[in-house]
Amino acid sequence: MNKLLSTIGLALGIATASLLAGCQLYFGDHSDSGGTAGGSGSTSGSNGSGQPPGEACKNDTQCAAGCFCADGTCTEGGFCGTDKDCGDGFHCDSTRASCIPNGSCKSNDQCDMGSVCSSTDGTTNGSCTSTCKCVTDADAVKQGAGFCDEARETCMQGTDPEGGCTGTSTCAVATPRCAEGQVAVIKDGCYTGACSAIAACGATPTCELIQHQDDCQARTDCGSVSDGHDCTEPDGSACKTGDTNCSCKSFTFQSCETKAAGAGPNRIVVQ
Repeated sequence: MNKLLSTIGLALGIATASLLAGCQLYFGDHSDSGGTAGGSGSTSGSNGSGQPPGEACKNDTQCAAGCFCADGTCTEGGFCGTDKDCGDGFHCDSTRASCIPNGSCKSNDQCDMGSVCSSTDGTTNGSCTSTCKCVTDADAVKQGAGFCDEARETCMQGTDPEGGCTGTSTCAVATPRCAEGQVAVIKDGCYTGACSAIAACGATPTCELIQHQDDCQARTDCGSVSDGHDCTEPDGSACKTGDTNCSCKSFTFQSCETKAAGAGPNRIVVQ
C-alpha cells in the first residue's frame, strides 16, 4: 500500500510539474552555465523559441511557451490546453498553450486575434475579452461592431480612427483619384488621401462620393451625370442645355448623383 501511494504521489508530482513549470521546461534553469540567454532566446538544452524566464519582453508573444510578459520580464505561468488547466486568476492563451493572468494586457496587440484589451490608458493592466473576427469594416458591422482592425482581423467598437467611406469633405483637400471599385476615405471632414474598396466599407458611401460610371450604375439609387458632345435635336439643330430629346455623338462621365424619385438612370449635360 505504501509503495502504491508513493507511486501515485510521484505521478501527481510529475503532472503538476509539467503544468506549472512553464517555460522553464523549454529552457532549463536560466542560470545554467552551459548556455547563453539573450537575443536568441535560448539556453543549453533548448530548442525552444522566445525568451526564457527573467529575460526582457514587451508582450507575451516574445516569451517562450509557458511564460507571459509581466512588467517587462518573462515570467512562468504554466502550460495548458484549456482555461481549466490554469489556476485562479489565469486563463489559457491557446495559441501559445500558455497560462497567462486574466489582467495580462496593456494594449490590444497583447491579445489574441478576435480579442481586445480592456486597458484604456496603455499603462495599467487590463484583461483580454473576445469580440469577433473580421477582414473588412463591412464584416465587422454585420456582426454589430463599429469597424475592423484589419491588421489584427478584430472587430472594434466606435469609429475607425483611419477614417471611413461616408461623410462630407469640409476642408481644402483635393479629392484623391481612386481606382474603379473604390471611394476616397474621409476623416474629420477631410480626405485622408487613401482609398477603400466599396465592398469593404462599413457604411454605404453616398452616390456623390462614387467616382466611376460602372460603380454608379451598379447602384439602383444612383444616376450617372455625363457630358454630351456634338448633340443635336431631331431636326438637326444644335441642342441647348435643358433639351431632353437630343442625340449625342459621344459622352463623358462627369459624376454620380442620388436619383430623384421617378428619374431615369442617366442625366446628360449638353456641351
